[in-house]
Amino acid sequence: MKTDPNCVFCQKTEADYIVENELAASFLDFYPVSKGHTLIIPKRHVRQIWDVTAEERKAIWDLIEQNKAILDEKYHPDGYNVTINSGAAAGQSVFHCHIHLIPRYWSEDPQRKPVPAQYLIPNKRPQFKGMDYLPKD
Repeated sequence: MKTDPNCVFCQKTEADYIVENELAASFLDFYPVSKGHTLIIPKRHVRQIWDVTAEERKAIWDLIEQNKAILDEKYHPDGYNVTINSGAAAGQSVFHCHIHLIPRYWSEDPQRKPVPAQYLIPNKRPQFKGMDYLPKD
């Protein structure tokens, strides 16, 4: 299976995993925005969601569902964010495909912490200046 020795996610081992299957694994986020914030990755090193195979997509989704069941039982969250940042322009900061499963709780601060990397997407991008679909300042 293809791995990248410089990739922090490729360095994870079975001891770090919450659950795994042949093609995917899950573990707790390094910088959680809520209790139970989990990452689900393909075990094969691929940069973005668009690079995974159909079998890997199924394996990843199976783990999303398994992790949700674990989090439901352990923490009883009130909702979830399921988030994929694909590409630097979308806020991806670790270039190994990963899905955030973020439990959300009504009891948390009403100024909800943003979805990971949401704050990295700049309000202004000079390279897109003049394009109609950008918000006007």
